[in-house]
Order: sequence, then C-alpha cells, then structure tokens
Amino acid sequence: MHFLQFAPVWLLFGTAISASTPSSFVLHEKRDSVPSAWVKRSRAPLNTDVPVRLGIAQRNRELGHDYLMDVSDPNSPNFGKHWTPQQIADTFSPTKETLDAVREWLAQSGIATERHIISPSRGHMQFRANVSEVEELLATEYHLWEHTDTGDITLSCEQYHVPHHMKHDIDFITPTIGFNAPTTPNLSKRGSSIASFPSIRIPAPPIIQSIAANGNLSSCDQAVTPECIKALYGIPANDNPQDGNALGIFESGDYYDQEDLDLFFTNYYPTIPNGTHPTLQSVDGGEAPVDVDEGGGESTLDFELAYPIVYPQEIKLYQVDDENNIYPERLGFGDTFLDALDASFCTYEGGDNKTIDPIYPDTQPGGYNQSEQCGAYTPTNVISVSYGLSEAFYSPFYEQRQCDEFMKLGLAGTTVLYASGDNGTLARAGLSGCLSGGRNNPNFPASCPYITTVGATQIKNGSAVTDPEEAVDPDNIYSFSSGGGFSNVFAQPSYQSDAVATFLASPGAPADPAPYNASGRAFPDVSANGWNIATYANGIFFLNGGTSASTPIWGGIVTLVNEQRIAAGKGPVGFLNPTLYANPGVFNDITEGYNLGCNADVGFNATEGWDPVTGLGTPKFQDLVDLFLGLP
Repeated sequence: MHFLQFAPVWLLFGTAISASTPSSFVLHEKRDSVPSAWVKRSRAPLNTDVPVRLGIAQRNRELGHDYLMDVSDPNSPNFGKHWTPQQIADTFSPTKETLDAVREWLAQSGIATERHIISPSRGHMQFRANVSEVEELLATEYHLWEHTDTGDITLSCEQYHVPHHMKHDIDFITPTIGFNAPTTPNLSKRGSSIASFPSIRIPAPPIIQSIAANGNLSSCDQAVTPECIKALYGIPANDNPQDGNALGIFESGDYYDQEDLDLFFTNYYPTIPNGTHPTLQSVDGGEAPVDVDEGGGESTLDFELAYPIVYPQEIKLYQVDDENNIYPERLGFGDTFLDALDASFCTYEGGDNKTIDPIYPDTQPGGYNQSEQCGAYTPTNVISVSYGLSEAFYSPFYEQRQCDEFMKLGLAGTTVLYASGDNGTLARAGLSGCLSGGRNNPNFPASCPYITTVGATQIKNGSAVTDPEEAVDPDNIYSFSSGGGFSNVFAQPSYQSDAVATFLASPGAPADPAPYNASGRAFPDVSANGWNIATYANGIFFLNGGTSASTPIWGGIVTLVNEQRIAAGKGPVGFLNPTLYANPGVFNDITEGYNLGCNADVGFNATEGWDPVTGLGTPKFQDLVDLFLGLP
C-alpha cells in the first residue's frame, strides 16, 4: 500500500469556550497538533478575502446503517433489493429547511443571502468574506502559516465555534483548522499517493523463479503463483463471464505497465493473451499505462493477482488524480474518487475539503485543467483498494463523510474491499507508530464498518498448499504483519459484535486492554494469502507481499460469485459483512500467528474464530458460491 509523514488533525465537539466566545456558541473543530513543515508567522490581515465553504449535514444519516442492513442481512426479506442512485440521493440530501436555517444564521451574522452559492445537491455552500467577518462568524482567530520547504503561505485557525442550535446542521467549514497543500511540488519523477503502502519486494534467487515457473504446486510455500492461489481456495476457471460485471481496481500515484503484465501472463498464466489490459477509467487526469521503468509495484501486483482469477472478465482501472495532486505534501485521499462515482459527493464546482483535497481545474503544467469529475462513472459491482493511512491523520468528520459514502455504495449493490495494512496494529501512512499512551494506531478506510477489510496469510515454510495457512509471520525483512485492530472513531457494528465478544473472552485476547478500543469497529473481516507472491515489476521477477496482494484476490473471488448470481437471474452480493459473519463455516479458520503492536510487541494473536489478525479466515470458494446462490 502507500504512506506520509504529517501529524493529525482531530475534530472535537465540546462545550469548552474561550472567554471571548459568545455563550451561545459551542466548539465545532479543534486542531490537535501541527504538521511539522508548517510554521506560524503572524496574525492574518483582517481585510484578506477568503473563500469559505460549509458542508451541510445530510438527512437521515442516523438511519443509513439500518437501511444498509435491510438489504445486506441474509435474514432480511429485502436482502439484495439494492437501491437506485436516485433513491439514495432523495433519502440523504439535506432538507431545504436545514439549508434555510444555515442561510438564516449567515444572513443574521452579516453574510447576506445574495453572497451564498449553493451546490445542486444542497450538500455544500460557498461565500466570500474577509478575515474579520469570518473570525466574528466563527469566534476564532486566523494566522498565517508558512511551509518551510516551499515557502507557501496558508491561512489557518486553532479552533472554531458555531451556534449551539447549528452544530447538527453543519458538517465542517473551510478554511479553518487545516492547511492548504503546497502548490509548488518538486518532482523529478512520478510521485506516490499519501495512502500508498510501500512495495514489499522479497529478494528471490534465480532458482525461485525457475520453481515458480514450473507450475508445480509442491513449491507454493516458496513462490505463490496463480495456480497456488486457485488450489488454496478452490477457485475454478471463469467460464461464464457476465456483461456488466467488471472488477474495479483503484490506483493513485502508482501505475501499471504492459510489459510487466505480459511477462507475468507468459510465465505464469499463458491462457491470458499478451496485450490484455484493464479499461482505463481516468479520474481527474489519472493516466496509465506507463513505460516499464516507471511501472509501480502496487498496480502490477493488483492486476497480476486479479486477472488469473477473473479472466476473461473485464477489469476497470480507476486511475485517480493528475501527477500534481499525488506528491506526498498533498494531504487529502479518497474524495476525488468517490466524487467520480457519485455526483452528490461533490461540492460546489467539484471541490471537496479545499484545504487538503486536490483542487481542479489544475492550471499547473501537466495538470488536469478541467472541473473535477462528478458522477463520471457507474461503480463496478466490486471495487478493490490496496491503499490506506492512519485513522488519526484526519478529523472524524472527514472520515465519517467518506464512510457514509461507502454505506451508500453498499446500498446500491457495490462491494468495497480495502487492504487492512501491513504494520499490524499501527498505521505507517499519515501518522506512523503508536499514538500517545501506547495506544494502537489503526488504518483508515480499513476501519470503516461499511467496507470489507482484508488481512494477510501465508503458507507455512515447508507446508503443502493443502495444509492450513497461518497469519503472515512478522519476522521478515520488512517486519510486515497483517493489519488489524479496533477503530478509535467508528463504533462496533452489530453484525460483528458476537464474533468480537467471543475473541475478547478467549485466552488469545491481550491481557492489557488499554492499547485498543474494544468497543470500536474491529478489523480485518477476512484474509487471503499475502506473502511470497510471484510477480514481475520493472521487467524483473520478484516475490511480493502485503495485504495489497490479499485484497485483489478477494476482489476476484467476489466477482466470480457475482458471475454465478447474475447467471442465475440474481443481483450482485453488495455489502458482504453481515452475511459473512453469520456464516463462519465458509472460511478456513486461521489459528496460528500474530500481528505486531506498539514497540514491536505482539499486537493480537490469531485464534479460533474471528480475530484482529486474519478476521474470519480465508475463503472456501465453493461454499461462498453456495451460500450466496441460496440467497435471494
């Protein structure tokens, strides 16, 4: 997957108000710490013109979970009756009354209604004001901050307030506690996404390449080939591809090249013709393929694992953002992708959180000089994403907004799969290592309860492909261990509460509960092989690894399940988790191994049943097919 080095911005609700704050106001957001590259310089000039944007609270958000369970719970009479995009938009769009209340507050505060610009979905609005007006409006003070590497100047405040009666009508306001990303990237080559997991390339002597190429299942513990994966999980060839059932794969800041795909097909799956490639769904200037020397280990790994499972089914590549918006200083992640799938997720003129997300049109050289794409693509039935970063890096509002969108995708019948991370209980991107007090630092979006999060296993050294797997052994040159743990932001959903309670009561649970939030959303949900994967990258044979490998395996498997449901006249499976947790028998339970926690100690152990290392386990393909074919 892919990472960054900045401190988090936390959003806090509360009642603590400074002496200068009106008594009718409450704290809405407060910065917890400052990214190291930014230095406070001076108070902002009061006559500085500021473009202000407000996110208006969505309607029926509190009912979203129940709506999703209604179409995803295998015991529900409405299982599989997914909603249309129009139904979703009509249900969650902010009411006219909410918008009117916000506009009335602004007008009474001196921001006249003729200055308001409203997005078509009523989800966001914009106006221009000077610093003096905004400070009075939000009971705050603005300062100028300088980026020490680029010299860029941005406007930011430590905290801000809103009237008590407005706090539930407003999601967020910008610019406030965030920092604009620098506008002058210094790149000599293509950059990496903030949330891209570092490539785990395992040195392999020539003999391993020969072993992998012979297709002998007896050597799967040394090099995992497509035939090994099919043998592990009982995956057959796809002999019945269905129209409209393409697998979607997300990439950002990492790019596939055709030469590596062809080398892989030739050596490990020759039934796939050379030249086979994904259909590009370019989002805001995303480009692919690239030359072999610029090929990325993430993208090639995703496609080299997915194609042998789903071929001849189509794969669609969501290549997100132009080069200028992918370098490490860019703080936002994920919003532009969701904008492209759902027009209602966009803000005014396609913006999102303008302080951290990419801004289009991008007028820099090589930039995507058009408005941001909103609702440009119909989501595929399955989307696989091998990226993530620290949950502590963004405010809970930013993450909740994205998680709500994953809920809506599930309502529409899309399965969203995310890698759980490659560093046990500790994220490596955004904010790395332990949180204060030795607390675990979970990954996001892996911690969102409305996606299926995938951990990693391996074939034990010297074991046969038919033997039980174990959790990836962290005692490797990368200290790679399967990501897992408990969210500090999202509550534990009901569909997994029994499984988690069983784990916490087991002898394998940690003796000290202090490092983790036992009431939080627990992950991963499932797992698949993620070690010693035979791949080609940059024209060279490698063994690869990571939950980045495990996730497209699951993406391919769910796509095949959907092939059979569609052939039977049924719809796609949609959100998987309620059905999976209710049917643990469709998994190979992983009971050996562990992941890493703070200070390289054991984080969690793999145990009988669900655990925060390998989830429910690895898939039994035919059992999954039988389960979902037996549902409406």
